[in-house]
Amino acid sequence: INIFSALATGGAVVAGQYLGRKREEEACKSAGQLVWFVTISAVGVTAIVYLCKSFILHGVFGKIEADVMAHANTYLVIVTASIPFIALYNGGAAIFRAMGDSKIPMIVSMMINVSGNAILIYGFHCGTEGVAIPTLVSRAVAAILITILLCNSKRVLHLEKTFRYRFDGAMVKNILKIGVPNGLENSMFQLGKILVLSLVSTFGTYAIAANAVSNAVA
Repeated sequence: INIFSALATGGAVVAGQYLGRKREEEACKSAGQLVWFVTISAVGVTAIVYLCKSFILHGVFGKIEADVMAHANTYLVIVTASIPFIALYNGGAAIFRAMGDSKIPMIVSMMINVSGNAILIYGFHCGTEGVAIPTLVSRAVAAILITILLCNSKRVLHLEKTFRYRFDGAMVKNILKIGVPNGLENSMFQLGKILVLSLVSTFGTYAIAANAVSNAVA
């Protein structure tokens, strides 16, 4: 997710550069390249996570209580399906920011993510599924909503209303040149957090929960 956020930033920078040169057609094209590329890449990453699910869980947690592993497995199976949606949302939100509009991504995030999670967790008192399912649903709805908003041709940056993807190597390369170093930097930080979690998991269930809450607050 950090890598896709970084790629989204790279795409926004490229689109912003085109806007600064008054080349709006190329700016819209770069926005389209960003959205398609991060979404297709995210689908590939999702498949890898599902294939390596057992290795990831046992690699991070090692030997932990069976019920904790079962909850972790349930959460990972459901939330992994949301990776393409969060990648698409991040791409769309970055495009809005490139236009100087950060209000729409904020409103979408608050309406969908916060309210969706709150309703299922506190309203229906669901367990692990109740945390994971609203995360999946809210990310999917947010991604679809922000994509619909970007298909409005009246916006300075907008997407073509088509399911055909014409890969532009030069433009994607420009996005990657900015996004990849930024993504690797963020990923190194996340890798450090995973290493800490591996240690924390040996302390027991309460330590894992406390670490998760602290990471979210941080």
